[in-house]
Amino acid sequence: MELGLRTLISPRILGFFELQGYYPSPHGRWPCLMTPTSRNCSRIFWLFALTHLLLWTLLPTLGRHELDTDSMMHFAWGQEWMGSYHLHPPVLPWVVAGFLKTVGISNWTYNLLTQLNFLLALFCVWRLAREVLPPVQALTAVCLLEFIPFFSFFSMRLNHSSMLIPIWALTILLAYFAIQRGQYRYWIALGLISGVAMLTKYYSAAMLPGIALYLLLFAKGRQTLTTPGPYLSLTLFLIMMGWHLWYVDSHQMGTVTHIGDYVASDISSRIKAVRFLFAQLLYLAPLLLVFFTVLFYQRRKTPAETSDEILQNQGLSSFIYWMFLFPLIGTAVVGFLAGIGASSRWGGPTLNLAGIALLLYWPMAANAPALKHLIRAAFGWLLVLPPMLLFTGLVTSGHAMYHFPGKELGRDITALWRNAHQTPLRIVGGGHDAPDSIAFHSPDHPSVLQHLSHQWSPWITQEDIARDGMAVICLKSDTRCLKNANTLFPEYGLTPLRVTAKAGLFFPGSEREFLYFFVPPGTSAANLETITPLPMRADQQTN
Repeated sequence: MELGLRTLISPRILGFFELQGYYPSPHGRWPCLMTPTSRNCSRIFWLFALTHLLLWTLLPTLGRHELDTDSMMHFAWGQEWMGSYHLHPPVLPWVVAGFLKTVGISNWTYNLLTQLNFLLALFCVWRLAREVLPPVQALTAVCLLEFIPFFSFFSMRLNHSSMLIPIWALTILLAYFAIQRGQYRYWIALGLISGVAMLTKYYSAAMLPGIALYLLLFAKGRQTLTTPGPYLSLTLFLIMMGWHLWYVDSHQMGTVTHIGDYVASDISSRIKAVRFLFAQLLYLAPLLLVFFTVLFYQRRKTPAETSDEILQNQGLSSFIYWMFLFPLIGTAVVGFLAGIGASSRWGGPTLNLAGIALLLYWPMAANAPALKHLIRAAFGWLLVLPPMLLFTGLVTSGHAMYHFPGKELGRDITALWRNAHQTPLRIVGGGHDAPDSIAFHSPDHPSVLQHLSHQWSPWITQEDIARDGMAVICLKSDTRCLKNANTLFPEYGLTPLRVTAKAGLFFPGSEREFLYFFVPPGTSAANLETITPLPMRADQQTN
């Protein structure tokens, strides 16, 4: 034991840990891991990123009884493995269903997937920052993202916009490598990930033209046009999009035509595009406030750094500025001119490069105290915000679905069906919330006839219902669902069902009332064409 202790505290071992920032120096200082140097920045980054993953996974797992509606809808879509869906392209549902069916279907695994999404985003931004900034500045650029709501409390939802955050970051990173290094592998990867970006959400059309225009407008970009790389990338992208458009057309999906639901000629839609830009500035406000407060305070305390003390920026800084500003300004300009009702929540991926752009425009020396203070401020915010949201109950604010007794509903309906028919539950249909929740939590994971509409759920046919039967369930307050259920199956009476979720440590308990009936297997086929499809935009859906 004494030999092991002497070995542990030997000068060579102590010197190594001091170099990494773990142990005090001989001068009595305690640099610790949180004192960034060019040699330990990578360790600090991974500490930050994994702490982010852990805390933001635990917060909704402990504080929310149920996932949001969209999350369970994505699983219901994904388990059907379609080439596209009624509202959106297929990548997000595929990722959700593939991940959950591999590691287990539960709320906490979904929350883990949500944060793995942001772990990838943070890594891509870190890797790109290392190309254009020295290590300490690059670390600061990544840590500053914690002050943007999309990377903190908005990060608890995984939807098509939030999934674009890592995909855009990876696309821009690969484009940077392709332009700067010129190797074919980067051009091939860029073409593939660009296709994935569009097949995640068509809003990627706000970012991808920026890469193309950079190749045309900037000297470094034009140099690549004399090589096969850009054309190889474009060919792969067009092949992927060609397949997708063929699938949508041949299966008569509403994915592409859904774009038209956001286009209008009225002034309110044009104003939304301008509001989008101001909303992103508002989301950036916490980051900017912290950055400039620390910067100006530090410059008042210490003399201004000379130009010799500030390391010169590396790489293509013009590409960073261009890809940061192009989607932001492009969305506002095109949205205003075309009357596209842009949502402020689309802006998450446009702010990926905010920290890098700030540190490029306001460079600091690697030993500047302001950098250390900014990194520590980001760590402090990361450690304080999740517990505060949990203990104040704010983690469940803004969405009644977080109290929905979905686990209990899935258990009860499955048990009632099996007792009645001695077969697994294959199909469930209804209105808002209930069917997707049953599909997620039921051990049978049935297919969902969303809103009892074949147009919304083309994977279910009349023959499927006749063969397997189905459970129809509506919230007692969902008048549209009750009307559609009576239209589709007028011969069945509705049975009341009250489902209660017991209170937990951070959950006050909840109760919901439903009406349901079962259509037995072997029943004559229902005519699904009698149901008027629900409007595709949520703000146009009323009971």
